[in-house]
Amino acid sequence: MRSFLEKIGITEFEDLIEITQLAKLIKDRNESPTIYKVKEYDAMILAGLITNRKSVALALNTTKENTIPKILKKLENVRKYEIRDSASFLKNKIQLDSENTIDKFLPVIDFYSGKKYTTSSVVIVDYPNEKRQNASFHRMMYIGQNRFSIRIVAQRHLDNAYQYALKGGKELKVTIVFGIHPAIEIASAFSAPELDELELSSSFLNGLDVFRLPNGILVPCESEFVVEARITPQLADEGPFIDLTGTADRVRKQPVLIADTLYFRENPIFRTILPGGREHKMLMGIPQEPRIFKAVSNTIPTVRNVVLTQGGCSWLHAVVQIEKRTEGDPKNAILASLAAHPSLKRVIIVDEDIDLTNPDEVEWAVATRFQADKDLILVPKSKGSSLDPSSEDSITCKYGMDATKPIINNEEFNKAGF
Repeated sequence: MRSFLEKIGITEFEDLIEITQLAKLIKDRNESPTIYKVKEYDAMILAGLITNRKSVALALNTTKENTIPKILKKLENVRKYEIRDSASFLKNKIQLDSENTIDKFLPVIDFYSGKKYTTSSVVIVDYPNEKRQNASFHRMMYIGQNRFSIRIVAQRHLDNAYQYALKGGKELKVTIVFGIHPAIEIASAFSAPELDELELSSSFLNGLDVFRLPNGILVPCESEFVVEARITPQLADEGPFIDLTGTADRVRKQPVLIADTLYFRENPIFRTILPGGREHKMLMGIPQEPRIFKAVSNTIPTVRNVVLTQGGCSWLHAVVQIEKRTEGDPKNAILASLAAHPSLKRVIIVDEDIDLTNPDEVEWAVATRFQADKDLILVPKSKGSSLDPSSEDSITCKYGMDATKPIINNEEFNKAGF
């Protein structure tokens, strides 16, 4: 992470603040890349690393235009990491107990409703019956001593590993890392069968050094904070919390995680992500765009780009740019997009002359090239996203809009020059 900080303009907020002020300050500063100092902790707190496509491209050492092709190429050519015998975070080791509680060293932040959370938590686990690890983001609500209620989505990879451990009558050994290179964060946001996210990280970074902890789990050597922990059969309330849509997620029973050992670097930098903010959306949305692109390309080989829009929470709304060769191409692109990302609620198909990253241009295409009676596809009573508060038990009406111009006799649809 520190090597990335040298590439971007990072600001150190001058005032010493209380940690209860942090969330509002990050939001008021529009999540600009900033390091904050808080009264309650020695560690500095970093927010705002990857809030836009430019910073994502910089983290992946590519351009905004080439981000999706590069990700797809790296997914097909993951790279093994190198196991080292030392790591920066070994400088400090705290055996956690009733006296040395984790909240004395690891910043836990009140984002909403008086509940203290970690939001940049990347959980790494040995995946059962496969020779790989899995890394994924999970928010963790601090519930006292060294215990957290960890949000685990059913039937995802961490949940599969957890259920396997429970069936064997065991707790699940995990490691949580904070403060890693944003390319590792981006890789950890992916979810694909048999994918080792640290191998994808190594591919993104052209090499990754890892260290094997006493619990057997490999973690990036340059992590700022590392926690060895166990996920137990116990359950506790988790929430309410601000989710991707910016609305409050409900309280639910979630597994209890117990932290056993904490490691951290000298003068550590704790990483946080504003819930419902731009970073949250980028990390959720970026991994879905290559998936949609690949699915559409199987039907429309001339697909040019895909964007999950910030206004659509980088999850519910997409824009797909194609080179239209037949009048049926946009409809096929709509159906392929909705199938590729099951949470997608709306997709707009545009031509090559539209900058799909510019919401004004997309709206202009809808205003001048779309007619609802012939260019709208509705898919009622579909399984959508549980994050959409307007859905009924995740059942929604999905739709697609063909905002492309005709292939022939289209002069009146073009922007006039000066």
